[in-house]
Amino acid sequence: MADRWIKQPTDPHQIRETIADLRQRLDALPSIDSNAANWAEQHRQHRAAAEALADHLRATYGARIHDKAWTNTIRMHGFSSSGTAGLQQAFRNWIAAAERKLAAIEGVTS
Repeated sequence: MADRWIKQPTDPHQIRETIADLRQRLDALPSIDSNAANWAEQHRQHRAAAEALADHLRATYGARIHDKAWTNTIRMHGFSSSGTAGLQQAFRNWIAAAERKLAAIEGVTS
């Protein structure tokens, strides 16, 4: 049980693969056209797809994702990010944070 709390080394290859997977899945989310007559249905479909993506990240990468009324947070591969405009923003913010930290890791090891 104590091993669970030991910080695991960061694997740059795994982070790059996760970023690519997440980016591809985000780009495939249903869009929302604010001028469309069925805006509410588009929003519902987008939200359901984002929640399915969160489930995928939990199952595949062990992500911890919290969806609260005022903010959404994601922690995965030791990096955290949040967003106040839905899961999609939190996921995109995580990608940006992971890319910055990956660049720092690779800069130190290069």
